[in-house]
Amino acid sequence: MRPTEAMFVLFESPSHPMHVATLTLFDPPPGTAPGAHAAEMVARLRAHTEVAELFRKLPSRPLHGYPWWRFEKHIDLGYHVRHTAVPGDGTMAELLSLVSQMHSMPLDPQHPMWEMHVIEGLTDGRTAVYTKFHLSLTDGASGMRLLHRALTVDPDLQDCPAPWSPSVAAPTLQPSLDPRGVLRSGLVTTRELTAAVPTLIRAGYHGLTEEHLTLPLQSPPTIFNAPTGRARKVAARSWHLKRLRRLAACTGAPLDVVVLTMCAGALRAYLLEQYALPDAPLTAMLPVPLDLGESPTIGPGGNRGIGAMVVSLATDENDPLTRLARIADSVAHTSGIVAALSRTQFQLVSVLTLSPIMLDPVRRVLDDIPPPFNVMISYTPGPARPRYWNGAHLDAVYPIPTLARGQALSITLTSRSGQLHVAVVGDRTAVPHLHRIIGHLDSALTDLDTAARTASP
Repeated sequence: MRPTEAMFVLFESPSHPMHVATLTLFDPPPGTAPGAHAAEMVARLRAHTEVAELFRKLPSRPLHGYPWWRFEKHIDLGYHVRHTAVPGDGTMAELLSLVSQMHSMPLDPQHPMWEMHVIEGLTDGRTAVYTKFHLSLTDGASGMRLLHRALTVDPDLQDCPAPWSPSVAAPTLQPSLDPRGVLRSGLVTTRELTAAVPTLIRAGYHGLTEEHLTLPLQSPPTIFNAPTGRARKVAARSWHLKRLRRLAACTGAPLDVVVLTMCAGALRAYLLEQYALPDAPLTAMLPVPLDLGESPTIGPGGNRGIGAMVVSLATDENDPLTRLARIADSVAHTSGIVAALSRTQFQLVSVLTLSPIMLDPVRRVLDDIPPPFNVMISYTPGPARPRYWNGAHLDAVYPIPTLARGQALSITLTSRSGQLHVAVVGDRTAVPHLHRIIGHLDSALTDLDTAARTASP
């Protein structure tokens, strides 16, 4: 088991499950009898009995030591693929309440750690699918890609694979255990890390002296950094990307900066409502490049793999356009540092960026240690063209992340066919009235739009 995979196994606890999920909504194929689509989908999914290696992996810890992978020969798809229904009136609010409960429950380590719940009973006739993966198996972006690979652009195709089919989930490459290869890899990594030090020192000095660079442990304490439990709350909504692209063109800011400014405005309004807005600006950790498929944020082409960078959200600024300019400045300077690093260097620096999360138990005793960042905001690109699974049209996709220790809120975004889908996940106790953040997102977008129109000649 790779160290990054082992980390998620070792850090998991009953109150901090380490899984990510995706909520997808499908329109049934034309001519499907009312209420019949979910049962048909479950039957078709369970018929895909050939399971790729990724979905057969099971963590094992002999004598409670370092975890290793073992592989299940026979996968019980009756356990992993489940059929359920939305309670109550079958509204979107009822669905999100059900998903909140599902997301609060940890995966059973006695089985390969993934589940798929096909959910019927929505009043609008759509079928919901909630798919959950342990982070030791795959991260949120890779899990999304697996789900999309099982789809097709042909609405008439009737033999779509399941996400766990070998044709979709290719075998993972295992690192060589040859001592010479391990030694060479270690020497290369050490050399790249050493080479990165002068760049980081120069960039850090200029960034801090000019007050452009945001580093971990520079964040103000907020209600988003309170101790968390297992219970989660999920809220979601979609917006037309056309509206955000128009704003980006009007302001001259990259689309990712417009989205971050929208999130910053919502968080500012929510904290003001809770009488909890700090004087210092909030910070966000971006676990994946926020390029929205258009202008790469991180390095040339954005090809740095999954890592982490911390940026300022300028929540101490009341004016939306000034806030946008400050966020753009923070993103540009942080991205400039990342662009000077190789892929390996970026991932090593990302580990250093995330390492202060381990200080959360200490922060509970020593109040003067600031949080490493205030909130996580991530983006996973989706398909630009419509997608189908055996004739069912993919109508919406909401990626649902985990919450790290000491982090009570996370915002995830994905694009699909001209839509921006946003999911907000929070600790049920630490972040009260979570659904109001969704309303504040819409208000923040409107305020930014109004300010841009007023400022334009």
